[in-house]
Amino acid sequence: MDPRLDLKHFWAENAASSGKPFRTDKPRAPLTLALDDHWLLGEMQLPSTLPYYRDAEYRARINRLCNDRVEEALGIRPFRQTPEPPAILRIEEVFGCAVELTEGGTPWLQPAVSSIDGLRRLMDDMERMSDADLRRLMFSRGGVVQRQLPGPDGAPRVVSPGSRGPATIGTSVCGTTEYLYWLVDYPADMERFGEVLAHTLIRYHRIVEQAAGVIYRGYYWLDDNCALLSPAMYERFCLPVMRRVFAEFAPRPEDRRYQHSDSAMAHLLPVLGRLDFHAVNFGPTVSAAEIRRHMPRTEIHGQVAPATLRDGSPEDIIAEVRRDFDAVGADGGLVITTAGSISCGTSLQSIRWFMFAVQQYARYDRG
Repeated sequence: MDPRLDLKHFWAENAASSGKPFRTDKPRAPLTLALDDHWLLGEMQLPSTLPYYRDAEYRARINRLCNDRVEEALGIRPFRQTPEPPAILRIEEVFGCAVELTEGGTPWLQPAVSSIDGLRRLMDDMERMSDADLRRLMFSRGGVVQRQLPGPDGAPRVVSPGSRGPATIGTSVCGTTEYLYWLVDYPADMERFGEVLAHTLIRYHRIVEQAAGVIYRGYYWLDDNCALLSPAMYERFCLPVMRRVFAEFAPRPEDRRYQHSDSAMAHLLPVLGRLDFHAVNFGPTVSAAEIRRHMPRTEIHGQVAPATLRDGSPEDIIAEVRRDFDAVGADGGLVITTAGSISCGTSLQSIRWFMFAVQQYARYDRG
């Protein structure tokens, strides 16, 4: 059985419902579909995943083929279809992590240090590094930052930068086990690591901002590994990093602040609730009602479990959409999406049922 969907009408209605947080003068709650490379690799069943990440022309070709499938089923083309230029070093690589590619998987980061003394030397190096040396390092692999054309008024475009979160960067740089041990055994060093990270992130983004010819305003964090820390640890070692970066790029109330953490991190809601996020996307074990209690004016992006969308029946998918809309939809501050990205192995048919559920059961124009 296939759900009845007029795709053109669905996305037109979605556009009319988007960009109106905490308003109900819209047809329904908007939907976003978090389709990424994990999902694409499962959908396309490539004979080898390595060329997808090593060959920009091949990646663009596979993206076009995948877009053809997705457009026919869902009415959108979510993947970039033109070859991307080589990327500059990401912040974890600036701190010494190495990117590793393995067959069948997405890129992975290897730790930069294996001892607390190694971390201390790394922090010394980062503190001594001049802005010119940091820029040379960032572009050392021949990477390119594409310069953006000015807006219609001739002024530089305003865009929001972002990064993986402090806990997730910490586990990449140090290794997960070592990072957690060192938070307990060497707290002064780990506080210093947070200070060095915040300072380096700001310098990194300012270099990219200048190269791209844009103005950075707002900020987003992707901090999946935050769930590994207790509230006290997250407050001590991560919150100062976030506050400092927000103070640089999102100092005004209207500057957008966003966090994604698709993990079991409900215990951190009281801490995160102090950061005045405009929008969040948290893990599937965190209920929309629970988020709303701690973040009364934050737009919730979620909270349908990716496993439900991948493995559940149409009735299961509809039930989770209705659960979230019934819990928090009345205030207009809900964007329906998965709590994390759409899982590898999720069928296009299941995603169509997801769209149907939102179309039918998340409406404001019926009463």
